[in-house]
Amino acid sequence: MHHFELVIWVCVSDKFIIEEIIRSIIQVASKEKSKFTNIEALRKELTEVLGNKRYLLVLDDVWKEDRQKWDDMISLVCSHAGSGSAIIVTSRSNQVASITGTLPPHHISLLDEDQSWELFHRNTFGRGVEKQEELILVAKNIVNKCKGLPLAIKTIAALLHSKHHSQWFSVLDSDVWKDDILTTTGIVPALQLSYDHLSSEEKICFSLCAIFPKDSLMDKDMLIHLWMANEFIASETRGQQIFDVLVWRCFLQDLNIQKTLLSSFDEFIHRPTTCKMHDLMHDLADLVSGNDCSIVQIDQILLQRCRYASPLELEARHLSLDIDGPLEILAPRPRTILVQMKSGLSHRSRAKSKFFSLRALRTFQTMTHMTNLKHLRYLDCSYSDVSSLPEATSMLYSLQTLKLIGCNNLNKLPEGMRYMSSLRHIFLVGCRCLERMPKSIGQLNSLQTLTNYVIGSDGGRGIDQLKDLNLGGALSLTELRRVHSAENAKQSNMSGKHNLKRLSLDWAHGTSYGTHVGYEVHTDAEGILKALCPAKRLEVLVLSNYTGAKFSSWMHNSTLLEHLSELSLTGCKNCKDLPPLWQLPSLEYLSLKGLHSLASICVGNDDIDNGESFISPPPFFPKLETMIVANMPKLQRWHQEEAGQVAVVLFPRLKKLNISVCPMLASMPKMLPLLEDLLVIDARHIPLYHLMGLFVQFNLECKANISVEPRVGWLPIGDFHLLRLGDSYMRLRLKGLMDNVGRFEEELYRMPCRFIKDLDITDCGCLFSPEPSQIQQNIWNHFGFVESMRITACNNIVQWPVVEIRNLNLLRLLHLSFCSNLTGSLPSTISDDENVIPPQLQHLEIEFCLSLVEVPKLPASLEKLSIDFCPKLGSMPTILGNVKNLRDLRLSDCNALTTFSDGMYGVTALRTLVMEWCPMIETLPEGLLQQLPALEELHIRDCPNLEEDLLSRGADWNLVEAIPNRSVGRSMP
Repeated sequence: MHHFELVIWVCVSDKFIIEEIIRSIIQVASKEKSKFTNIEALRKELTEVLGNKRYLLVLDDVWKEDRQKWDDMISLVCSHAGSGSAIIVTSRSNQVASITGTLPPHHISLLDEDQSWELFHRNTFGRGVEKQEELILVAKNIVNKCKGLPLAIKTIAALLHSKHHSQWFSVLDSDVWKDDILTTTGIVPALQLSYDHLSSEEKICFSLCAIFPKDSLMDKDMLIHLWMANEFIASETRGQQIFDVLVWRCFLQDLNIQKTLLSSFDEFIHRPTTCKMHDLMHDLADLVSGNDCSIVQIDQILLQRCRYASPLELEARHLSLDIDGPLEILAPRPRTILVQMKSGLSHRSRAKSKFFSLRALRTFQTMTHMTNLKHLRYLDCSYSDVSSLPEATSMLYSLQTLKLIGCNNLNKLPEGMRYMSSLRHIFLVGCRCLERMPKSIGQLNSLQTLTNYVIGSDGGRGIDQLKDLNLGGALSLTELRRVHSAENAKQSNMSGKHNLKRLSLDWAHGTSYGTHVGYEVHTDAEGILKALCPAKRLEVLVLSNYTGAKFSSWMHNSTLLEHLSELSLTGCKNCKDLPPLWQLPSLEYLSLKGLHSLASICVGNDDIDNGESFISPPPFFPKLETMIVANMPKLQRWHQEEAGQVAVVLFPRLKKLNISVCPMLASMPKMLPLLEDLLVIDARHIPLYHLMGLFVQFNLECKANISVEPRVGWLPIGDFHLLRLGDSYMRLRLKGLMDNVGRFEEELYRMPCRFIKDLDITDCGCLFSPEPSQIQQNIWNHFGFVESMRITACNNIVQWPVVEIRNLNLLRLLHLSFCSNLTGSLPSTISDDENVIPPQLQHLEIEFCLSLVEVPKLPASLEKLSIDFCPKLGSMPTILGNVKNLRDLRLSDCNALTTFSDGMYGVTALRTLVMEWCPMIETLPEGLLQQLPALEELHIRDCPNLEEDLLSRGADWNLVEAIPNRSVGRSMP
């Protein structure tokens, strides 16, 4: 895997929606959700995310047998793939394999007898079951009945592990192994047998899982709340036990407990535990649920037909609706309705519903008829446009769970919520416009979860309302500036909330760095913070916009915070010193932002008495893996040691370090042996060679990134990336270098430039000029080991950069993009037939160069040429025939291109020719097949004159008829 810069795994399943696949790729690659739904916008974002990196893309569980859709999708994904990228497709369809494959498919066989026994043995005897000769014989017979299917073996192993030895014989002799009904339905007998041994509660809870579409993520808490809403179970504790059993017995799999702190505060508070169901288990759930569960999927085409028909009638009691628009649905006795958000559309699904027996409802429409839903126990309006809930909501006296996650427009809740005595969980994550809480919410004695509480200044909305609430999970308190006194804060009883795992304390309302308009300095902020001392089990703490000058004493107590794994301090502008965070034994994530008065991360070490008690003092931050330091204008050092103190090790397990806007910071930690990812933005006093030196000294086995972007000051650098592939391999990215090339040259002399094999230059006009200066030439001489180079948005380039790249003799890939003034012409001192491109170049890619009119003589080593969106390019290079190794030629969005050159003779190795959006091309070169005997693929799209001739089998048809893999327009002639 170290060969690839990106590894992307996307589950496709039976829905092959190109926009959704691209969105998933972007999300996995960038770790951020795309905000776009339009294919063109997604295409541009994908270009930025992939950026010609070498990637491995796994498209898992593909079912769609549609060649055209596959070609459309793969052209998007492959257009900016770095050399050595690969795509793996998994499918159970041979037709899919034939459509997508470029190599013979690899068929994964079932486990053989030895492999089956090894898997079973590991999941039973490996978990403490005593081995007995008689048991082993029985077990081997049971394993043989699983016929080499891994899921069946793991499921039956989990079942037997929980059974007494005497019951193993009954499993072996069960009639399920020879049940004809199971054979006709395709249900694996081992799975049915394991289901039969579930308790009645466990069975009915499992059957409800059939309401979720295949391959979808299931939220553990949502499952438990749905089970409670339908009265399958009585408590969350019992729900957790059943969930654990279903996971243990392999009915649910791919358990993912989100732990790492993400960039979004909402994700910080809301961390769902998710799981999936194997397709075979989903089939079993469908079978055992009978007609109780139904998934209804209606796209726009089918919706148009249904809209003029009678209302859709459904018999199922539990419904999942994936409907692309409004539709009236009638169901006589529904208990659960989950309206799915329609993926990839700008609006959300809605359903006109008239149901009176509902126990659970998820919807995206504004609720108006609440009084009819008196049995409702679960209501989820998350990610809807609702600005307020109707007051009638407070009459849902049976409601247990209210979810309003991501309702950005919600500004108030019903005032009568204090009467909803059954409420146990209120999720308000992402409700940024929420102005106040309902009065007297402290009367909700059953409340266990309240993710957000906006403190009010009037009666019944203060912090004292939390006193008697036994809250657990996550709690975010905002507007702490409205708390009157420390005594008032103490009434919240935070120290008594032992089930609270994640706590956020914000003196404003989620505003970064204390820049909120009307931001007040509270005279007793320190006393209030002291009064909000949490219980001992806290795992995550966020403190924002704190106006005190000192942190509270309880933050110095490493015993109280011994379970704290993540800490974020933001906008605490007046604090000059940090508590001894370096002593926290479990801290893995630390974010420090906007601490404007802080000069040092660590100050002294009172626990070390000049080395007398310790030969080797304990390291600081012993478990810290991720650290973010941002907007710290006075930060100068990592550790301020007192005279005579023993030097200590800092950050022995740090893997990721982000530093931004720390202009006074002048050094890096001395030893970071596990560092993988470093980002530095506007830390202009840190010498550049210090940053690169960090990576040269370590034998990194995985990708490491360094990024440096100047905002103010002289530092003339952009981004750095280091990738170890056995030998040292470094990627250097330069961004925004406009002047001060002399200082940059000095830095290069101190850098290990021999390791720079990949060079990425963006918006660095000072590196190029028609007559490069001696300093510019010296800079380029440092890059003699570069093998791959990308030049982007350098508008100073007018002529071909001959002097700059002529000494890059090892260059194999050159990518030019968004250089709007590049014409491609050569300086007057150089003749047209002179070799100006490095002799080892294999890939040349030019895109969005709007002034390009010509391309210089190409080297014989070139294997791939791609030109995209160069509207002034009128003809191909006349010397194309000399490029005897050219295998791949792609032309796109070249509006002025009228014809190929006559010099196509000699391009005998060309295998792939692609022309898209070239409307002026009317004919193909005469004698195409004779000139291109190796041509295997020809794809022509949006070239209307040429397409018309070929699709009508006109004069050029004989030129393409014998090409094995061809497409013209949207057809496959």
